[in-house]
Amino acid sequence: MHGTLPRPRIARQHGSVLLIVLAGITLLAFAVATTVLTSSQYDQALANRSGLLKARRMAERGIAMAAHPVVTAMDPLLEFQSEDGSEGYRAIMTTEESRLNINMLLNDQNAPRLEQIFQNFRMQPGAAQGLVAALMDWTDEDALKRRPDSAEALDYKQNGFPNRPFNRRFRSMQEIDMVAGIEKLNAAYPGWRQLFTVYGSGQLDVNEANAEVIAVVTGANPVMAQRLIQRRDGRDGIRHTKDDQPITAPQEAMQLLGLPQNHPAASLLIIQGQTLRIESIGWYGEQTIGVAILAQGKGSQQMQILFREEFMPKR
Repeated sequence: MHGTLPRPRIARQHGSVLLIVLAGITLLAFAVATTVLTSSQYDQALANRSGLLKARRMAERGIAMAAHPVVTAMDPLLEFQSEDGSEGYRAIMTTEESRLNINMLLNDQNAPRLEQIFQNFRMQPGAAQGLVAALMDWTDEDALKRRPDSAEALDYKQNGFPNRPFNRRFRSMQEIDMVAGIEKLNAAYPGWRQLFTVYGSGQLDVNEANAEVIAVVTGANPVMAQRLIQRRDGRDGIRHTKDDQPITAPQEAMQLLGLPQNHPAASLLIIQGQTLRIESIGWYGEQTIGVAILAQGKGSQQMQILFREEFMPKR
C-alpha cells in the first residue's frame, strides 16, 4: 500500500509570498495615505503661518498710521479694509493714564490714596494697609518691614523664595503676583489688574478712563461715574467721535461725580495723559492678531517706544 503523498513545499511558499506581497501593498497604501495627510497638514500650517504674518503686517500698518504726527484719535485713517474684506486693520489711540501707574503710588505721600483705593475694592482697612506696605517693601531698597503683616527678604526666604523681593519698581503687572498678601486683593476684587499699569504718570486721565476705573479711584458712586462717561462721550456713546464733550478740568470731573473739590482723589485726576497707547488689530483671511505699543513724544523727531506686545483679540 502506498501512503498519502505530502503537499509540495512550493505551494506553501507561494502562499507565503502572496501574504507578504499583500501585507506590503497594505503598508505601502498606509504610508502613501499618511504622507498625503502629513503633507496636507504641513501645507495648512504653512498657510496659517503665512496668513498670520500678513495679519501682523496689517496690524503694524495700523500702528504706524496712528503714530504719525498729524493723525488724531478721530482720524478715519485709523481703519482700513480691502475691497473684498479679506484684510485690514483697526487702530485706536488712547493714553496709558486711562489706568493708574501703581509704581507712582508706592511712596509715603501717595500710600494713603492707594490704601483707600484698595478699600474701595472692599478690602478691610487693616488688610489694605498691610498690602500697601508689602508692595512698598517689595520696591524699596532696605530690608526693614513697614508693618508686622508686611514681608521682606527673610519672610520670602522662609517661604522658599530666597531671591525676593526685587527691591526695585515693578516692571510688569505679572510681577505683582509675587508679592506676599496679593491673594487678599485677588479675593476682594478679581479684576483689579485692569485698573493698574506700570507705566504712565500715576494720574488718571478722565477723558480716557472708563466708568469702573473712575469710580474705584475716586470712590464716587458708579452711577455718577457712568453719567460722566455719558456726558463726555456724547449722544452716540462712542469715544473719539465728533459729538464728544471732553472734560476740561479736574474740577469739572469732581463736580460731575458729585464730589467736593477738596476731595483727596482730586489730585489724581488729569484731563490728558502724556503716555500714548496704540492698539491695532490686523487681519488677513481667518487670521487675526493685535499689536499694542506705549510711546512718548509723538509729534517729535524722537518718539520713544516704551513697550510693545502682541495679543490675540476676538475679531
